[in-house]
Amino acid sequence: MDELLAFVGCASISSVSCGDWYCQFCHNMFQRENFVEHNGNAVAAGKISGVDSIEISQRCIRTVKKLEAELTGCALCRGYDFSRSGFGPRTIILCDQCEKEFHVGCLRSHKIANLKELPKENWFCCMDCNRIHSTLQKSLLRGAEKLPDSLLNVIKKKHEEKNLGRIDDIDVRWRLLSGKIISPETKLLLSQALTIFQECFDPIKDTTGRDLIPLMLYGKNSKGQDYGGMCCAVLTVNSRVVSAGILRVFGQEVAELPLVATSNGNHGKGYFQLLFSCIEKLLAFLNVQSLVLPAAQEAESIWTGKFGFQKMHPDQLSKYRKSCCQMLMFEGTSMLQKDVPPCQIINLGTGSSM
Repeated sequence: MDELLAFVGCASISSVSCGDWYCQFCHNMFQRENFVEHNGNAVAAGKISGVDSIEISQRCIRTVKKLEAELTGCALCRGYDFSRSGFGPRTIILCDQCEKEFHVGCLRSHKIANLKELPKENWFCCMDCNRIHSTLQKSLLRGAEKLPDSLLNVIKKKHEEKNLGRIDDIDVRWRLLSGKIISPETKLLLSQALTIFQECFDPIKDTTGRDLIPLMLYGKNSKGQDYGGMCCAVLTVNSRVVSAGILRVFGQEVAELPLVATSNGNHGKGYFQLLFSCIEKLLAFLNVQSLVLPAAQEAESIWTGKFGFQKMHPDQLSKYRKSCCQMLMFEGTSMLQKDVPPCQIINLGTGSSM
């Protein structure tokens, strides 16, 4: 299986609001072998090394999809009303993991929580969200994990196929990073991941001109868009990031992987496949049911044929949007979904067998 790199970016977003973003103009140029075709409707492309001979003759554009705002409402009563002042039954509180909304009064009537005031610390709607958050925090603090030979076979095979030499002397590890947990080491790794994303994507800008990619990478907010739940999964070779993906877990129901990239010069070596395997094993350990992502048309067959994704049914997409309103979708892409395989890992949170 060859490396997959979703090349995306945005040059001009004219308006950004919650669930309602659009681009004034965008275009792509694709070159398939020696034939150049202009596709006026395309706004995203995938580069699949060695599988589909697509070369990007121009940096491609990814725009956040314009969507009608979908009010999520209380997850228990589905009501949209809320109290704007004080603390009472119609006060809305959000789970700090799945991001679902709840009326304080509904939590009380359903015997989920009897809140007397808004919590000053993190609040979770259920034990599953609490467990997921705790496990992710432990993974963020644990640092890099060296991968076993069983997983390194993927890149060993790639190196043999491409006559790149033996890889016995390289140190391959993976880890989760968060902009909220900064040390000199994580700061350097996040900087390297940002460089890779900036190599591969044009900026995705909001109305202030700020690039949204660093905001997502470092888990910051912009114009009502909350990226605080995002983290960055990276694969390092000899302590340098070679592949990265932005990941967000919306509780046990679903996680999203909106952006992935591999550094220039490292395509086709199996690095992203290895990173994806680590992400999938982590989600399995968390008992997350599904993983979703926006796939460019040219990369869709790789995601479906090689990684086991399927195109998402509109009803399922609507269901996710109502419960996870911050889920990212892009123009020119299809939303794909994959059931996370059952967990086959022992003690991932305290030192996994991955």
